[in-house]
Amino acid sequence: MGKGKQRDGSGDILATGSHTGYGKKKEGKAKKVISIIAFILAAVIVLGVVSAYGIYSSGIIQRNTLAAESEHYQVTSAMMTYFFNSTYQTYVNGGAASYLQYMGLDTSKPLSEQKYSEDQTWYDQIMLAAKQQVQETLVLAEGAYALGLKLGDKEKAEIKELLNNFDEYAEKYNVTTKYYISNVYGASVTIKDVEKCLELSYMAELYHDHLIAQYEYDEADWNAYYNENNDTFLKVDYLSYTFEPLEKEDSKTEDTTAADDTTAADEGDTTAADEKTDAEELAVLEGYANELAACKDADAFYDYVRSYLTDVVYAGKDEEALKAESVNIDSLVEKCLAEGKTKSGDSDFTKWAYDAQRSPYETFTDLHEHGDHSDYTVYMILPAKEESDLDFACMYRDTYVMKNYRYIPVKLSASDNDQETAHAMAEKILEEYKEKGTEEAFAELASKDKYGDGRYEGGLIENADYKALSETVDTWVFDSAREAGDTEKIFVEDDGYYVLYFVGDAKIKWQYSADNALKNEQYSKDYSEFAENTKVTFKTKGISLVQEIKHG
Repeated sequence: MGKGKQRDGSGDILATGSHTGYGKKKEGKAKKVISIIAFILAAVIVLGVVSAYGIYSSGIIQRNTLAAESEHYQVTSAMMTYFFNSTYQTYVNGGAASYLQYMGLDTSKPLSEQKYSEDQTWYDQIMLAAKQQVQETLVLAEGAYALGLKLGDKEKAEIKELLNNFDEYAEKYNVTTKYYISNVYGASVTIKDVEKCLELSYMAELYHDHLIAQYEYDEADWNAYYNENNDTFLKVDYLSYTFEPLEKEDSKTEDTTAADDTTAADEGDTTAADEKTDAEELAVLEGYANELAACKDADAFYDYVRSYLTDVVYAGKDEEALKAESVNIDSLVEKCLAEGKTKSGDSDFTKWAYDAQRSPYETFTDLHEHGDHSDYTVYMILPAKEESDLDFACMYRDTYVMKNYRYIPVKLSASDNDQETAHAMAEKILEEYKEKGTEEAFAELASKDKYGDGRYEGGLIENADYKALSETVDTWVFDSAREAGDTEKIFVEDDGYYVLYFVGDAKIKWQYSADNALKNEQYSKDYSEFAENTKVTFKTKGISLVQEIKHG
């Protein structure tokens, strides 16, 4: 399988936590370490009068009190405050925001006043995640130290660039840089504290990169990994629609006095009538479900759902009435399609859908019994993608080729939101590029301060999947006619122009995923081995001085 090589007092708590995910290396300049602790561009700042926190909030105590340390590195309480609030910001502004809200997190209230579990607050939970991040950062930084690795000019320039961004964010909100940082990352945090955190994280990244660079796998390894883990690769496409009881109009009581005099016997009759009505209604839904399940192809499935929505669910409502209710039947019909779904759980449907003997356009009907009602869902399995390299009629794995390309953004925000001005700027970039007409020339332009956005060195996105930038860009990049050296300017609505340079094809998607998984597994082993012999200690007093950002 893998060809990865192994690498040649009182109240203090010794950390023994586990690896939390450094192995998911991003391509180019976008740093994995920075993804947790870097600047949260969408952070919401509550601007107002600064309260007088005194010496405590000035950060003097925090900067002179240790919160964590390893043999050669230290994290002060002020630095830990930055790590803590960066972790919090990442959670509430990232993809998990809706889930956290579902879990009961109220971002307008202090974390320490909200219960996460029986014996933990949300503050405790965020602190646990922050400590895991700090521990891993210190362990990896020690690995870099042991190898004699040091930050070079490139890393120092990137850190400086990130720190300079604070001035822009502060100007945007019409506040001082110091005030911006204290509101987003904690009252005791200064730009110097942020700089130390970034330096430490970049040191950790050096050792991470050193490990990852040693791991090399080939097609035989990828195939072996696929055979052992095919549930994570095999996908299906299907259509589905759920028939639910229609909403009943509230019946009006003509004689409230008579209603008040209803006898117990009458109530019993009513209950029996309701049960009969529910049974009849379920039978009607079953009839619709059976009709949909009898469809022989996708077009028939779509047509039936469209007719059902038009003639039953929204019967009697014209286009104007539907628009008033924000209903778009075409959009509802389109939602029937589910693409690229991997196996999740072990339900009757998944057992059916991921059966190797499944044939295209077969249907499956599932009765769901809820507390107050029942409904029917009809599924239709679709053929495997045309480019499938497997022998299954319905299951497939991603065999499309990912892409390598470079880009230079010309944001509307940089041209006073004037599209014509942005277009002229994009044209100028293309003219400058054509003076030399090489990939190196384009990369040099993408690295200029006045052009590239700094996320990817030389504007290079390697092994780019769909939606790396936008669907509009995807249309150009993934065009089968695209050839190495092609250049174009693409306008993305409400964003601006992207000047593109196509480098060429990259890895096949499923092989790329297998390669990353193998590298992550080997990395985790190497990290765990090194972490077992690397002491990281958290200081109770220093942790207790960590401050939440102001809420509300």
